[in-house]
Amino acid sequence: LGCDAFWNTFWNLNQFWNLVTPEWTSKWVRSQLAMYDATGWLAKGPAGMEYIPVMVAEHEVPLLVSAYQMGIRDYDANKAFAAIDKTISTPAATVGKGQAGNPDFTAYMQYKYVPYDKGRFSNTLEFAYDDWTAAQFAKVLGKTSKYKEYSSRSLWWKNAIDTVTGYARMRKSDGSWFPDFDPFKSGANEHYVEGNAWQLTFFVPQDVPGLAATIGKERFKERLAWGFKESEPWRFNAPNDAYWDYPVIQGNQQSMHFAFLFNWVQQPWLTQKWSRSIVDRYYGYELANAYLGDEDQGQMSAWFIMAAIGLFQVDGGARVDPIYEIASPLYENVTIDLGGQYGRGKKFEIEAKNASRLNKYVQSATLNGKKLDAFWFPAKTLLAGGKLVLVMGPEPNYKWGIANPPSVAK
Repeated sequence: LGCDAFWNTFWNLNQFWNLVTPEWTSKWVRSQLAMYDATGWLAKGPAGMEYIPVMVAEHEVPLLVSAYQMGIRDYDANKAFAAIDKTISTPAATVGKGQAGNPDFTAYMQYKYVPYDKGRFSNTLEFAYDDWTAAQFAKVLGKTSKYKEYSSRSLWWKNAIDTVTGYARMRKSDGSWFPDFDPFKSGANEHYVEGNAWQLTFFVPQDVPGLAATIGKERFKERLAWGFKESEPWRFNAPNDAYWDYPVIQGNQQSMHFAFLFNWVQQPWLTQKWSRSIVDRYYGYELANAYLGDEDQGQMSAWFIMAAIGLFQVDGGARVDPIYEIASPLYENVTIDLGGQYGRGKKFEIEAKNASRLNKYVQSATLNGKKLDAFWFPAKTLLAGGKLVLVMGPEPNYKWGIANPPSVAK
């Protein structure tokens, strides 16, 4: 892979590998642990066996954690946690001809956010997500003190949110907010990594309901809906790759979970509508446009596969008991070969009755013959083998998918 290999792969490649090719996930995990054995560090972007610091945070951590939570466990889990603990609790250091760790780590620990006069502000959000995944790993391994430590750090995303504007607003080391703030222009592509404040505000995949409550649930829903309506005429793409000038940009990683956020605020029909709109408009406009934006070693393609089968994991599958969230399958019939490995069953089928370009809304669902009213179900149910049946139609069913929301993994 290239040097930006694991940045935000929790919204695409990790999910695809964990579901379809778990043996490849295992290879990635064991390769990371081999690098840890050699140098004492995990690698956020390994290239030519060097540690490349081109991207931010340590998003190889969600890869390791989600692998374990999804039942891929043919390696030393305690070593994996030790490697994670070292990598996200130690200041950055030179390794070989590269660099390991996070340059903004010291500021993050001192202020409980990354002040924009000390580093890249949006790293607050990315670091907090990695901390949450580490907490989930510690929890399942019974490491109580480490669970408490990382769980506490995972809440620091709240220090980046200005509740008055409802945005992740740049904050200085003295605690003051950036003046004359514009969510699209202030710090775009500089203090908000490959994005803007409008986009990075939604970077709390570990606690979407908590984010919605913090900025205001109605404002959350209205802002997200506005972003999709504004971006649809542009086919969710950014002219000249200016990702930070627009709201919803499928051509770059920071927007890849947006369509699935509606599920978490009791609007699953909008998840169905907008995930399908991206599939229809962003992908497949003749061969020349097959790979718009940042394909990044398969990320765009892996996202398409997950959206096309109608399943997604906003938190990257890193919670102790992972779940799958239902969107809008593109195909009437999908069979996932589970391979009978890692304790899995043989196959899982998804039947989307009447699915078509117009019939994109879920009317009803059954899982292994039992009525399913929620937009989610446990990943272990899928991995055991079985069948999900969705009845699709041309109009939203405003009653389906709003009952029994999943608990927030803490």
